[in-house]
Parts: sequence; structure tokens; C-alpha cells
Amino acid sequence: MQDQKTGDKDFIDMMHDFVATYTNHNPSTEDFKAIVEKHMKPALDMDGNGRMDWFFREWVYGTELPSYRLDYSLTPAEGGKILLTATVTQADVGAAFRMRVPVYAEFDGRMQRLGWVPVVGASTTKEFKLKLPKKPKKVVLCANYDVLASSVTSHGN
Repeated sequence: MQDQKTGDKDFIDMMHDFVATYTNHNPSTEDFKAIVEKHMKPALDMDGNGRMDWFFREWVYGTELPSYRLDYSLTPAEGGKILLTATVTQADVGAAFRMRVPVYAEFDGRMQRLGWVPVVGASTTKEFKLKLPKKPKKVVLCANYDVLASSVTSHGN
């Protein structure tokens, strides 16, 4: 739920709503899930049904622990830009396991999130291309430990 402009505000607002709604009550996991769904952003709707079933299935009720691999290349592009061509592979999970994996690039000593790549299932590979303003020192996944994983590796030129 983190946003580059507002930080964790949406998450904090959701947690305030949860506390206000369930103060002096004994909420269940499903009660919490309902609050999450009330506040979820469209990018979190990986099943396209307005629900967070995928997240709770994997991270609350499930026990699988994915591993991730990023393979990328950087090549010159028009206008002095750099073309990032990359694939993200998710492994060690079942066919229905879904996740939004954050991709970062290091520019001038600072990590900048480029976006999120949705992946589904074991050995799912998702290729993407982005034009960058300049050549980054490196490109990595989960730079801020954004996603729980058994391992995260990056390989590029």
C-alpha cells in the first residue's frame, strides 16, 4: 500500500480504521481482511475481484516461501536514455501463488523503486522493458525487503 508520494499514509489510515472499528471487540482474521479490502488499491487486486483472497491465502493461511530471480540487461536507447530489459522469476511455490514484486534501480547512490511486477505460480517469468533516464549502478528486486522470500538474486550487465 506504500505510495512514493504519500509514503505509508494509506496503510496507517487502514490501521486506524481497523482499530476504530474493532476497539473493545475481538476481531477475527476475516474482520481484518474486510478492512483491508475496504482500503485496497486497484494494483492489489491481483484476482480482479476486489478481494484480497490471494494475499491471505499465501501470507496468512499458507506456508510457502518464494524465491525470486531478476535477470536484466541495460542497452543504449534513443535520446540518451537506457533501455532496461528484464525478467522476474518466482520459484519454490505452487501454481496459484501470486505476488507483486518490487523492482528498484540505484541512481547516484540512492535506490528508486521503478514499479511492481505481478507474477503467478512457480517458475513464472515475466519480461518487462523500461526506458530509464540514465544508466543505474544496479537493478534489484525487494531492495527494502518488501516481500518475504527465501532468496532474492539479481544478475545483469
